[in-house]
Amino acid sequence: KPGSVICLNSAFTYGSIEFRNLTGTEEQPIEIRSCGGKVNLKATDKWHALKTTNSKYFRITGGSADGVYGINIQGGEMGMKLDGLSTNFEVDHVEISNVNFAGIMAKTDPTCDDATIRDNFTMYDVALHDNYVHDTGGEGFYIGNSFFDGMQRDCGIRLPHLIKGLKVYNNIVRNSGWESIQVGCAIEGTEIFNNTIENYGTKNLQYQNNGIQIGSGTGGTVHNNFIKKGNGNGLIVMGIGDNVVYNNIIIDAGLNGIFCDERFTPGNGFTFVNNTIVNPKMYGIRLYSEKVPMNTVVNNIISNPGALATGDKQAFVYRVSDEVKVDMSNNLIVTNLDTLQFVNAAADNYRLQAASPAVNLGKDISGLRIAKDFYENQRLKGVAYDVGASEF
Repeated sequence: KPGSVICLNSAFTYGSIEFRNLTGTEEQPIEIRSCGGKVNLKATDKWHALKTTNSKYFRITGGSADGVYGINIQGGEMGMKLDGLSTNFEVDHVEISNVNFAGIMAKTDPTCDDATIRDNFTMYDVALHDNYVHDTGGEGFYIGNSFFDGMQRDCGIRLPHLIKGLKVYNNIVRNSGWESIQVGCAIEGTEIFNNTIENYGTKNLQYQNNGIQIGSGTGGTVHNNFIKKGNGNGLIVMGIGDNVVYNNIIIDAGLNGIFCDERFTPGNGFTFVNNTIVNPKMYGIRLYSEKVPMNTVVNNIISNPGALATGDKQAFVYRVSDEVKVDMSNNLIVTNLDTLQFVNAAADNYRLQAASPAVNLGKDISGLRIAKDFYENQRLKGVAYDVGASEF
């Protein structure tokens, strides 16, 4: 019933569990939680460890304290599969590791059953937060369908459902075989923030090796994420063109710090503001987004992109053609990281020292209402905005 608590008992080691037809309410969600201590699910040779089907208004939680993961999932093809028209759910404080494919998969793929297609089903109000996902064969988080324009089925092209109200935050993702976080068809109210991503795309499969992927049909904001070392782009954005990307720190990307291309783009343009990008192997920001009215690249720090070694004059910000329209100003581009005077880049502390050239160099971005920096400090402290993810 709404408000009920389903206990997973720490005295047992579970294999594969499926919850069907759970129906809570917005005011009284059904809660699935660890009881009596840490709960272990070991799904070796199973399709999934934990799955939901035809369920709504529920929460799966392993606790509430920082660094506490009261549900531990290992093995299986999928760690957690939120499927079968499931919607309005929250997953938090769960550790997932050593799965063959995705750590958490949240989507219902379209089939010839009309209940599964766009307009007949929408996934609403999903929150995935404070989870630790590591050592996955595929994506860490795979949220929404990757094919906004439809999938071929025996009955023809079927359009996947949309997601409205997606929040992905405070997660740690390490050693993902494919993307650490991949989101598609999240058309409205998407926020991806405060996630820590390290060593992404370990299988180095082309087009599946990025840190965060904002797929077609996805709008909203991506901010305050720390993305370090991987084989692909730190951040790839192919959203609807209303996307605002800010306060992210992207270190040692295997391709570009940020790559942007249009897919389904009814929006006014992509905005990249106050990001810190250090040592990408290719370009700092690479723009293929020719079909939107205007892109914005303002107040970013870009240090030592690898394309400089070839003498490429667009190594810091690359435009695929003159058709890419961009408002670009107040970016700080350097070849030597030391000139930026971070507090301690070797220890991943990218706060600014007082003498940093980034201090007070930024353009006025008050219209974007970005109140805080990466470190949750007030964004405007001096006579002008600072450049990069940190405000001195």
